[in-house]
Order: sequence, then C-alpha cells, then structure tokens
Amino acid sequence: MLYILIFVLFLLAVWGLLLYVRKSQWDTIHRNLLDLEDHYEGKVIRRGFAARPFFYGKINGYSLTLNISSEKLANERLNYFDISWGMPTSESFTIAEKKWLAKHRDQKVDILPEIENDYGLKFALIHKDLDKAKQIMQHPAVLQFINEFKNLCYIFLGKTGIICEFSAENLAEASKFDSLVKRFELIKTLGEAFKQ
Repeated sequence: MLYILIFVLFLLAVWGLLLYVRKSQWDTIHRNLLDLEDHYEGKVIRRGFAARPFFYGKINGYSLTLNISSEKLANERLNYFDISWGMPTSESFTIAEKKWLAKHRDQKVDILPEIENDYGLKFALIHKDLDKAKQIMQHPAVLQFINEFKNLCYIFLGKTGIICEFSAENLAEASKFDSLVKRFELIKTLGEAFKQ
C-alpha cells in the first residue's frame, strides 16, 4: 500500500512540475505580448491558469489577431504563430514554403510555380492564373518578403484579409516585441503592394 501511495505522489509531483513549466512559458509569452498593448490598440487575452495568451487588436486601422498553435507531425511537436490581419488585397494568392507544404498536402507540390529566396529555400506560389502567378513571383515586395520573413510556413492574401503562419522553436524569443514588429512590417509591406 505504501508503494502505491509513493507512486501516486511521484506521478502528482511530475504532473505538477510539467504544469508549472508550461505555465511559466505562457507567463513569459504573456509578458512579451503585453508590449503590443503599449504600442497598438488592442488587448492580450488569456482564458485560464495555464492557457495560451493571444493578442486581439487593430494595427493601421485593420483588425489583427495573433494566436499560438501547435501540432504533432510524425515524431515532433511543432509550434506556430498565426496572424490574421483584416487588410484586404486586390489579388488572392498563397506563398508557402515547399517542404512545409509537402508535409501538409496530399497533392504533389512539385507542379506548383516555384520561387527561391537568397538562402536557397523554395516557396510555392499558388494562384488560380498561372501567368499572374509568374508576374507576382517577380514583384520586389514578394522577393523581399521571402528573404526577410524567417520560418514562414505560409501567407495567404485575399479580398477578406491576410493570414500568415510561421514556425517557432523558441516561443518566448519569437514573441518578443521587436521580432513581432518586424514581421508585422513585412506583412504590411507585402499587403500594401497588392492592396485594393
């Protein structure tokens, strides 16, 4: 009986430690996101003790939501920042990193129009019109975006706004104000290049 009690206490201690580590990580990210409140109209929201914080507000007059998500893919857990920005564009297209896209899509990605950044990373540009896709791929704002926006998974631009997702190994570092502002500026520059 004593061994069972020790085992249960050990499991509770491990569970408590894991909960503490998780809460500490979300606390750090929460503090980082509070810097967004100081510079933009909006609020950091956290719905529970160990819940993920997210930012909801307005930047340059357009609504913006910044969430954190994760997924288990093969034997690894991947963390993402998801940005949804209500800035409409005249063109609807997606730029997606090809290796990431290949893991998330049943169809072959080799047939999609391809653009490469200065560091050898390849991106697919998805547009309903192949000729228009080739024009978009040559746009300076697109080239700047894929060169400077690190760890991009995909960005979608459309008449309803912009959705962007990037991966992050270190969530606390990626959630720092300077890092996020640089990403917002790159998204804004790309969106304004194709603005309605």
